[in-house]
Amino acid sequence: MGQVFSVPYAFLDQRPEGIEEVREAGFRVLALTRGAGATDLADVVVDPDDKVALLFGAEGPGLTEEVMARSDERVRIPMAAGVDSLNVGAAAAVACWVLGRRA
Repeated sequence: MGQVFSVPYAFLDQRPEGIEEVREAGFRVLALTRGAGATDLADVVVDPDDKVALLFGAEGPGLTEEVMARSDERVRIPMAAGVDSLNVGAAAAVACWVLGRRA
């Protein structure tokens, strides 16, 4: 629970214009999706100086196509056969851990 106070976050409520604000602030925007064609999170290259913003959608519907289209890259967390989604909190923890250890 304590780490939530040291990791900056914002709630954009699927507002596509909010993504442009994040990008203008110097962030690379990655949209998490289970969709085909997304880059495996383990293959994402993050330099130590990169500022990365992760977009997460609700567990059922996920992010809208418009929001994903405005991201810089679509990424996915590989899952075992038969598992189609993760709780958004679990997905955020995995994504932050994977990307954080590369920086």
